[in-house]
This record gives sequence, structure tokens and C-alpha cells, in this order.
Amino acid sequence: MTAVVHFLRVWRHYLLGSHFTIKTDNVTTSYFQTQKKLSPKQARWQDFLAEFDYTLEYKPGKANVVSDALSRKAKLAALSLAKGEIKGRIKEGLEHDPMDRELVNLCTQGKTKQFWVEDGLLYTEGWRLFVPKWNNLRRDLIRECHDTRCGTSGTKTYLGAT
Repeated sequence: MTAVVHFLRVWRHYLLGSHFTIKTDNVTTSYFQTQKKLSPKQARWQDFLAEFDYTLEYKPGKANVVSDALSRKAKLAALSLAKGEIKGRIKEGLEHDPMDRELVNLCTQGKTKQFWVEDGLLYTEGWRLFVPKWNNLRRDLIRECHDTRCGTSGTKTYLGAT
């Protein structure tokens, strides 16, 4: 529902006064209008949604082939990075960004406890790997995990990337 509310806030000036259909692959979103008990946030969302003339339709993700094809680029879906190559690109990214390089230097000098360096890679709490923003590396990594082995679930993407 968060995505729907965000979309409506962004496009509000175009949508007010006209009827439109929101198609979602999230079954719980389709029941939002008939829900009896709402959290305070959901109540605010419902007040906001009352401004619009819309229909909410559920369309299973497997049946929504057009959206899937539009949201994924073929060359990235075919991309298959070996773990060694990913680590190499992350190390390269750490070397190119001056702020990331400074963070690595602070770690090697022992001046920060929130991050540490191991095998040339930068880690933070819970052994989470720091991925630099350099050369669209974060986007490529998420797309690799999302489009190939992990499916569309955020949890599955996260677990596949770890």
C-alpha cells in the first residue's frame, strides 16, 4: 500500500478529478478498502485515498507478464556474476570513491567500530557487506539477485544476496 500512496502523491495533480484503476499484485492491498481495523498510518492513507476516484484491482504477479517484461532489462537479466567477480567489482568501487576510500582508511587505522575491513571488503554490523554506489554496482547487484535466482519477493532478494 505504501507504493500506491507514494504513486498517488507524486501524480496527484494529474489524477484528481478523473477515474482510474490501480492494478496490484499484492492481495492484501486489494482488501485495504474493506478492512475494519486500521492502524493510525492506514487511517491517514485512507483519508488521503478518499480524495481520488479509483478502482483497486488484484492481478496475480504471474499473470502480469507485461509489467514484468517492462521492468526488467534483458541484458541485466542475462547477467550472471560469479561471486569472485562481484567481490572484485566491490573492491574496485571502494578504491574509486574518495569517501569510501577514507572510510576504509579509518577502519584500517582502527578509528571506527561500526565498520571493519576483511579481505579488502568493508563490512558493518551483522556482517553486512558495504556495496559502493560506484558504476551502478548496487543497482546491478539488486537486479542480478531479483531477476535471476530469487524471484520478486524483497525477502527472497535479500536472502539471495547474502
